[in-house]
Amino acid sequence: LSDSMSFGLANYVFDPPDADIGFGLEGHVMYTATRTKLINDQVDQWLGDSATRKCQVLNLGAGADTRVYWMESLKKATAYWEVDTASVMNYKQKILDSLQEKGELPETFCERKAITMDFSKESIAELPSSHGYQSNFPSCWILEGLIMYLKREDQEQLLDNVSKLSEKDSFLILNFSKNVLGGLSCEEMDERLGGQGWKKTESFMFGEEGFDFGRYPKGKPANKVLGFAMYRKD
Repeated sequence: LSDSMSFGLANYVFDPPDADIGFGLEGHVMYTATRTKLINDQVDQWLGDSATRKCQVLNLGAGADTRVYWMESLKKATAYWEVDTASVMNYKQKILDSLQEKGELPETFCERKAITMDFSKESIAELPSSHGYQSNFPSCWILEGLIMYLKREDQEQLLDNVSKLSEKDSFLILNFSKNVLGGLSCEEMDERLGGQGWKKTESFMFGEEGFDFGRYPKGKPANKVLGFAMYRKD
């Protein structure tokens, strides 16, 4: 779904750039499309910086993500990891298999690793032993629409394990929501990651310059809830 929205964002399929999309369904559609574009740009930039060394990209809570089939910069990565619940991954695989049978599925730009995992019951700490993940070279982690749905203790465990599995120069793209009751605040996540060698490089709220791409109502203040933070491992 996000991939389709990203295409629509780039080609003005949804609404004209000056439309007042509001903050209902239309606003959420634009938010989802815009965050996909933001992630694409961040991954492109990181891969460009890592062009001379071995690197990999992991999408935790990948959903219907199909970047590995259309995002050309991923040819610089050794592998693209898609991690999500069994129901999501199995549903997506059925669609991919159908396209493959019809001869309509393109080749991947790097190795695709599809992993089933329930983040509330399982841990990414199992990736090296169960799935062959190697932590001795940099990784780019995408956490889009994930951490805000986890309990506080699961949020803490996830961030700690991402840190343990990350080599120097790894990159973290963290999608957050400020209205999650009982979860880690942005300040707490900054502190926790900072204590494990991460440095925040950028932060955007939806609607701010750098996170609107012409798809946020003109004249309205930036959203105060939905945003992204980017971190690099020292």
